[in-house]
Amino acid sequence: MLEMLVYPVSAVMRFWHWMLVGVFGMDEVRAWVPCIVLLVLTIRGIILPFAWQTFKSTRKSFLMRPHLNAVEERYGKSVDPEDLRAEEDARKQIQKDHGYNPFASCVPAMIQIPMFLGLYRLLLWMAVPGAAGDRRIGVLTDAEITSFRNATFHGVPLPAYVSMTDEQFDFLGTSLIDVRSLALPLIITAIVLTSTNMVVSQLRTRSTLEWDSTVTRRMYRFVYLVIPFVAVSLAMGGLTGLVPIALLMYWVVNNLFTATQTAVFWVMVVRKFPAEEVHREHQRDARATYLRENREVKARKRAARRKRASAVLRPHTALRVHRELRDAKLQRKQAKLDEKAEKKLLNKQRKSARKELMRRQTEERAAARAAAKAAAAGIAVAPTLEGHTRWEPAES
Repeated sequence: MLEMLVYPVSAVMRFWHWMLVGVFGMDEVRAWVPCIVLLVLTIRGIILPFAWQTFKSTRKSFLMRPHLNAVEERYGKSVDPEDLRAEEDARKQIQKDHGYNPFASCVPAMIQIPMFLGLYRLLLWMAVPGAAGDRRIGVLTDAEITSFRNATFHGVPLPAYVSMTDEQFDFLGTSLIDVRSLALPLIITAIVLTSTNMVVSQLRTRSTLEWDSTVTRRMYRFVYLVIPFVAVSLAMGGLTGLVPIALLMYWVVNNLFTATQTAVFWVMVVRKFPAEEVHREHQRDARATYLRENREVKARKRAARRKRASAVLRPHTALRVHRELRDAKLQRKQAKLDEKAEKKLLNKQRKSARKELMRRQTEERAAARAAAKAAAAGIAVAPTLEGHTRWEPAES
């Protein structure tokens, strides 16, 4: 599978090498360094429209949120099939008004991930002898791969990496000091750009965060915890792992492109799809509700801690305090169970109503097809008392 992903990326790499050598007259070996940059820029340029589609889908989803919330408040607890039909029609109309396609945000990821994997795998296989095993490295010839491995960047071979052995340094004609002096700035730059990209992405997410969704809030907080881990992982990988100079160049160029793309697309999408007061008010209300509930939880926990502390100072009240806290906890737990059971019952009833609605829609479509077929045959269709149809000759 990975070999198949490498083929289109290697074709781009070979094209740029041919252009630089055959058209611009660059040295065959030295041309591989700008080829890495051009390769990354080309692949990112190819998937640029899909990245823009992701930005648009996310923005449109945010703009639809207050309208979808109004539909949910109106029909969310109804079990009437006709209300479910109205709810479905309202949702479709909102999506149509905003030009939103629910599958549009899935396609970009399906296209970008294979391209990134192919790009990373190609540079790794080209830079590290034996990394590809018996696989063919795309459309590149053995002579081209050999010349790539002879290329240098600031005097350091592209296949060199910090954790090589002394024998490997001697074989490549370099030293640990030379490799480290180039690898460290590249690693630090990659870490700074990656961390910056994640922080900017978090700020963009926060501006449209779905505050009334527990899963979304937890994912948002989790990413902040991941940022230091990613930085440490990049540092450890660059200093102790098999990450040659060619891949470090890829890290830097790719993250620099991502930073630029995020900044430009963020400005563009906000200007193209501006938020109105209804969206800002909905966002403020949702955040205020979350903060109020969060303060209530913290206040309850502080009150419980104060009661436990008072029980330590007055041991004769320990049993009563323990009973009060236990009863309060059981009440909250029971309230959550009741709420969960109520939601489960409502979902079950709405599911049955949806089945009934689907049955009605199926009958309506069948009746429409029968009417169209009868009209084409010159036969009128009349409804019977039982709600079925009977066939009558059409009047001439």
